[in-house]
Amino acid sequence: MILERPLVTGAGGFIGYHLCRYLESLPEVNQVIAVDLEQSINLSSLKNFKKITVLESELGYENIENLAKYSPTSAFALAALNGTSRFYEQPFRVLEASTIPTLALLSKLDVNCPVLYSSSSEVYASNLALGLGRIPTGEDTPLTVEDIHNPRWSYGVAKIHGEMAVVSSAIQHKRECAIIRYHNVYGPQMGLDHFIPDFIDRARRGIYQVQNPMATRSFLNVNDAVRGTVMALAKASIDTPIFHLGNNEEMSILDSAVRILKVMGIEHASIEQVEGPKGSVQRRLPSILKARKELDWSPQITFEDGISEYLKGVSH
Repeated sequence: MILERPLVTGAGGFIGYHLCRYLESLPEVNQVIAVDLEQSINLSSLKNFKKITVLESELGYENIENLAKYSPTSAFALAALNGTSRFYEQPFRVLEASTIPTLALLSKLDVNCPVLYSSSSEVYASNLALGLGRIPTGEDTPLTVEDIHNPRWSYGVAKIHGEMAVVSSAIQHKRECAIIRYHNVYGPQMGLDHFIPDFIDRARRGIYQVQNPMATRSFLNVNDAVRGTVMALAKASIDTPIFHLGNNEEMSILDSAVRILKVMGIEHASIEQVEGPKGSVQRRLPSILKARKELDWSPQITFEDGISEYLKGVSH
């Protein structure tokens, strides 16, 4: 059974934490091997769960062999460094932290262990600006980088690298793999370096401001995301299928801010609108037809319900 002893890298991150919690709840899972750096924001919380074994470790070539003794039956490769401010301020660190763990895992992990790689819509974020994309965006879209001198693309390039690494391992080593591309996942434990938590944090202090207000996004609740992630692992093969996990509701940043304030009970605030940073994506709406058809997956949680859940998770 591929879910008997799943390994999760990046387990202390936002999605990794929720994925470990979800896996721990499944009856077919005997042990979750949760690996991340000691300082990862959510790793220590996972120590409280009976079926989760927490390993505080870097994921480099020299130490990943230590995982072999746990004989993982599958691996979820989530290790990366996310956060918009980091893309601009620490681009080399983003590249390093989002590529080496994936290469080390694929290099040292038993080839009979299937791998699910978590990618991102950032791999094709330049498409519309370059005249190559379409809305809704399918899995066959070209992967692009608009401007190599813009550090924003450090994360997107790292994810393109990861996708190629996984596909190459499947081809050369006959490893069964699958790739998912997350689209604007949100929920509790995600930190503040993303639009939804940042906007809520500032709104609670009476600051109502959005950047790039007419840009659109397709927000996905983390519980829907992890459910689709586990479903995608079951489709792993040497052909490395790719699935877009997102929401088929496209909304502007401004509209989402208005809807967030309404859930917060703030309905008459004047929202300041400012220009976004260079390279900001203007539209994002994935096609999720493939996930619906092949995984029997679709998002179940409405935006308002998801925001309400988030507010409960960060209440003071």
